[in-house]
Parts: sequence; structure tokens; C-alpha cells
Amino acid sequence: MKIRRIVMAAAVLFFAAAFLYGHGMEAQAASRYTIYVNRRTNIVNVVDGRGRVVRAMYCSTGKNYSTIGGTYNTVSKMRWHALNGGVYGQYCTRIYGSYLFHSVYYYRTVKNQMSTAEYNKLGSQASAGCIRLAVTDAKWIYDHCSIGTRVVIGESRTLKKPTRSKLKVSTARRTGWDPTDPDPANPYYPKIRLKKSASKKIPYGRKMNKKKLRKLIKVTSPTTSTSTLLKNVTVKGKVKSSKPGKYKITYTVTDPRTLLTKSLKVTFTVKKPKKTAVPAAPATPPVSAPQTPAV
Repeated sequence: MKIRRIVMAAAVLFFAAAFLYGHGMEAQAASRYTIYVNRRTNIVNVVDGRGRVVRAMYCSTGKNYSTIGGTYNTVSKMRWHALNGGVYGQYCTRIYGSYLFHSVYYYRTVKNQMSTAEYNKLGSQASAGCIRLAVTDAKWIYDHCSIGTRVVIGESRTLKKPTRSKLKVSTARRTGWDPTDPDPANPYYPKIRLKKSASKKIPYGRKMNKKKLRKLIKVTSPTTSTSTLLKNVTVKGKVKSSKPGKYKITYTVTDPRTLLTKSLKVTFTVKKPKKTAVPAAPATPPVSAPQTPAV
């Protein structure tokens, strides 16, 4: 009996230690970031342990300062969650009670059913108390901020504005896609292709640096000009036009307004130049001996 009690006591201590260790690790991971929310400017900053802002976002806090103020620690996460009024949010992180970080609301749990009018209110007070974010930002918190992350809500701290400008969507339709949603089916993704006038065959000896390679593609987006997109194109790989062969180049464009990224892989070919036949030297006509004139 004593042995059994000793074994049971040891098991209890083991599981208790494992529980405390696990929660200690969670708390340690959670302390990596602190999330600050300003209800007046409707800006969110995520700050690391060194005080550096790693993410700045526009949000919509509660109307008339109905979002709770104070310091809290996140308690749970939900991929989709029912909200007040029969609507739904994506990438939800619970701050306290019924107060959450979440996307702009959807009328159904379908990606193209987001309220377009409410999306355009990001950057101003608009919610019933939760903190609304663009999908890219709600997802970032969902993915990177562990349960237990500290959240400070108030107006005393001046927060850094996002470098990404506010983006308005058409309200011609009541519902639509969040332009920042990374779902591959999102119609807001930039498009990238070779120009019709461009060739995959590179003439031997023609110098092709990244600037020239970039001129061979065409990029478009529903939200951003082509000139701006081209500034956000990276080119990976090189073409050595002095050496015949096949060269793989990867183009990647990131739309600075939606943060959506698209890539294009192209294989360029440099062919060995054809040898030019050297023309034979013309035959030298035979020299005849001079004739002696008749006397």
C-alpha cells in the first residue's frame, strides 16, 4: 500500500512539474511581444522585448471609447468566431471577456462576404467594443502572439503609424473580399507575367542585369499602380549571356498596399552562336610570260 501511495505521489508531482514547466514556457513565449492599442488614433503597435515596433496597424476600436481600457493578457484564439448581431470574424484573439481582436465582420463564414462599408472604417472608431483589423493584421497577431501576450489599451502612449496606407474598397456591393486576405482565391492578388514583346531567348553576348530582366515583365494589381509595383519586384537568379545554357529566374512582386505576394518562374535560354563560315580567298590568276614583240 505504501509503495502504491509513493508511486501515486510521484506521478502527481511529475504532472504538476510538467504543467508548471509548460505554463512557464508559454509565459516566456508570450512575453516576446506586447500589443499596444490607442483608442483615439485607432492604431495598434506590436512591440518586442527591446522596445522595437515590429508591426503597426490601423484598427477600429469601439464607438465612443466602448473598448475596455487597461492591461490584459490574451486568453484564447478562434479561426472563425460568431460575433454580436449574427455576423462572424476571422482570426480572433480574445483579450478579455467578449473583447477580441478580429477581422472586419462577415455576414457568413465565406471569404467574399465581408462588409465593404465597415472595412472602409478602419482607422476610426466603429465597433461595438472589439478591435477590428485587416485580415493580414488579425492573422499576424493570431499566428505570432502566443496566448498570454500582454495587451495595453489606452490613449497615453503615442503609437507609430503604419507605413502601409489606408486602403478603401468599393461599396458598390454590400459584401466582398478583404483585399489583404492571403487566401490564394483572393481577386486582389497582383498579377505578373512576361510582356508579349519579351522573348525567353537571350541573344549571345547581350548583357542582362536585374534592371533589364525586370523590364521584361508586366505587373498589375486592382489597388496599386504598375510603376509602384515594379519598385517592389525582386529578381532572383542571373543570366550569363556569355555562356550558352538555360537560366532560371524567379520574379516576386509584393503589393505594398495589401502585402499580397505573387511569383513567376521563367527559364531563359542563351544559345551558342553559329559559326560564321570564312570565305575562301579568291584564286590568283596565273601570270603569263611577257611576249617578245615582233620586229
